[in-house]
Amino acid sequence: MFLVVETVLVLAAGCGESPGGGDGDASATGGHAGAAGATDGRGKEGTAGTTGSGGAAGAGGTIGEGGVRDSSMGGSGGSAGAGTAGNGGNAGVSGAAGRSGAGGAAGTAGTNTAGQGGAAGGAGAGGRSGSAGSAGVGGASGASGASGSGGTDGGATVLAATPPMGWNSWNTFQCNMDESLIKGVADTMVSSGMKAVGYEYVNLDDCWMNGRDASGNLRWNTTKFPSGIPALADYVHGKGLKFGIYQSANTKTCVGLYGGVDGNVAVGSLNYEAADAKTFASWGVDFLKYDLCAGDRNSFVKMRDGLRATGRPIVYSINPGNGSNDLCPPSKCSLNLVSIAHMWRIGFDINASWSSVTGLIDQDAPLDSYAGPGHWNDPDMLEVGKGLSATEDRSHFAMWAILAAPLIAGNDIRSMSAATRDILTNAEVIAVDQDSLGAQGRLVATPATNLQVWSKKLSGTNVRAVALFNRTDTTAAIAAQWSAIGLPAGKASVRDLSGHTDLGTFTDSYTANAIPSHGVVLLKIASAP
Repeated sequence: MFLVVETVLVLAAGCGESPGGGDGDASATGGHAGAAGATDGRGKEGTAGTTGSGGAAGAGGTIGEGGVRDSSMGGSGGSAGAGTAGNGGNAGVSGAAGRSGAGGAAGTAGTNTAGQGGAAGGAGAGGRSGSAGSAGVGGASGASGASGSGGTDGGATVLAATPPMGWNSWNTFQCNMDESLIKGVADTMVSSGMKAVGYEYVNLDDCWMNGRDASGNLRWNTTKFPSGIPALADYVHGKGLKFGIYQSANTKTCVGLYGGVDGNVAVGSLNYEAADAKTFASWGVDFLKYDLCAGDRNSFVKMRDGLRATGRPIVYSINPGNGSNDLCPPSKCSLNLVSIAHMWRIGFDINASWSSVTGLIDQDAPLDSYAGPGHWNDPDMLEVGKGLSATEDRSHFAMWAILAAPLIAGNDIRSMSAATRDILTNAEVIAVDQDSLGAQGRLVATPATNLQVWSKKLSGTNVRAVALFNRTDTTAAIAAQWSAIGLPAGKASVRDLSGHTDLGTFTDSYTANAIPSHGVVLLKIASAP
């Protein structure tokens, strides 16, 4: 959020490089392969161990485990097993993990048996471009092991592999939130069916903190949170949900909150990044919203590194802008946002007005190349159920889905209407947002002023989500041409996702008639086999 005073946002664990694993140990007990680099699921790949000297024929080496996978770069190679006295040679050195956004597990080293070479490390499970495993060297009676192959894509293990879904306290409650409210929201997220369709994060925004203790550790406001933040996180986790929190890259927060008895204790994380990251991890935080708040943009990198160092998977959501005159979208920001965070704000704070919603859509439109599994453009939280018309609410939600935007509700879900609940829990629209391919939709045609055709590539062969968007003040018809949305000529099936209705099979185009003012018809169009 941005306030008149300054700016605010919600964060999560970043993606990008941190130091990789170290070199492997050259020694081997009775055999040939050295240990691979130390496991480091956060950083770039470690160097596989060098080959140890041969010994007497030994029993096959034990299998070395590969590096762990995580949301950033590939894990390091695991240790290759050392041989013991017996029949075979030692295990081959394990293959290095693939270096990728998905993070690959290094392959396991094979074992040698008498007279045969052991297979080298297998391919890294998650690495997009894993290095080949080094050949295992045979023992006295074993031949050299075969080389391991490179890693393959493992996008399913990326943190924030699809746009995060959840709820945030700011849009409705601002500083007027407490323990009882958050528990009620968690309860409702389950009972309303929101959890069942993918919402999982329950996020505190600004105003939860109350200075620091004598050791510099953050303190929560005990009046608002008498049971404590860790206990609140446990409650949320007990519902099968995840817990998020807010901080700023300044000494104070965006509302100007300072702290301490004398009011001179910094509550923001500037110069406390590593310590506060440890605190959040120890409290069970799963999502961090980190706002600039007229602070230091270098703090975003420091907090990313601090979160990674904790070893806890924390979605890192940042707002690097500082008001409407100092925005920092990925196309213009001095920071490499894709390497820092899982999601980043691209514009000024949203509000429940049509001009705010459409303005953010326009700001997000040229940024599709920056979005993908583990890193998302964030046009801000949802205003569904907060004052727009029902038609505008449906359009707002559908367009956030086409844009592959995080779906963070901002209304009071405890008292929402059935109509609002139906919009927020439309599983077919959510499936567009959460499609595993991770493509952000693009504006592909403008048949007339304020009439738009948006197309989002979905997983599968020749499948598109298409939004026919009427931004005018009157009813209109809009046609989707297969050539514009990226489908081959010929027949294709068309389904209305908002109305849960199969519309039939059409050739080369489809026209939606009588789209209401400010309305969207969201379609799934798939070429006929």
